[in-house]
Amino acid sequence: MAAPFSGFVVPGPIQSAALLIGTVTIGVLLYALRPPFTQRIVLSFIPWIISGSILHVFWQLGDILGRQLYPPAIEPLFSAPAVYLTTFIAVGLIWALASIIVPSRDRSNRIATYLLATGLGVVIPLTGLLLWQGLDEAIAPMEPIWPVLALILSLVVTFVVYIAIGAWRTYVIAQVRYVGAFVLFAHIFDGITTAIGVDVLGGGERSALPAMILDFSARLPVADTIGVGWLFVLVKIILASAIIILFADYVDDEPAQANLLLTLIAVFGLGPATNNFFLFLLSP
Repeated sequence: MAAPFSGFVVPGPIQSAALLIGTVTIGVLLYALRPPFTQRIVLSFIPWIISGSILHVFWQLGDILGRQLYPPAIEPLFSAPAVYLTTFIAVGLIWALASIIVPSRDRSNRIATYLLATGLGVVIPLTGLLLWQGLDEAIAPMEPIWPVLALILSLVVTFVVYIAIGAWRTYVIAQVRYVGAFVLFAHIFDGITTAIGVDVLGGGERSALPAMILDFSARLPVADTIGVGWLFVLVKIILASAIIILFADYVDDEPAQANLLLTLIAVFGLGPATNNFFLFLLSP
């Protein structure tokens, strides 16, 4: 879900080249270092994903305020989808540096701690700046009810679905563990925030596939009574559940590769969901 004033932007040739070079360089460096990729490391990425979403919210607020909050030279780096690469370059650099300086003993846990600590060191001040920016008189007064409701509902639904999967296939929970719950929550959070944005707050959807699902739902007979977002939530629950069930054996056999793929899947759920959360907070 996206607010009406947000959209996809292709950065200029200089910014695009910088993103491409930075992404390839960090990717090659990580491939050469082969840092550990445990479930703890996956969870340590969460503050970084939220940070990327906040950086994009700052870019979106430029449409409300009538002025960009970033210098013109770097402003396109925080548009969508460029912000994904910008965030990857930042966290990838920290990940690589941590892999170089951390000794071999208890290496994975130490790297996860460094990633989490630096991520919190970035996301906490960014959140404070965002809330401070929300006090600008050009922005509507902050209303926490809908974002908080979306977060609570997402946590409850995630818990219920995860328990149901565990009751049906106990081995799945034993293998996917925290990362499975992370993937499930990320996409349920995205689905619920999208539904609230579309049905309650009058937002729109900028991604093609979700927009198609919402358009189809709008043509159903129940659209006038229960809205259109429910179908997107249902699709998200089914897809996320299917992914963690299908990945259960893969996580057990090839944990590093499986964790990488599950992280990418979670990013494209938690990133948009967090973006929705802060947009609801700042522009009800």
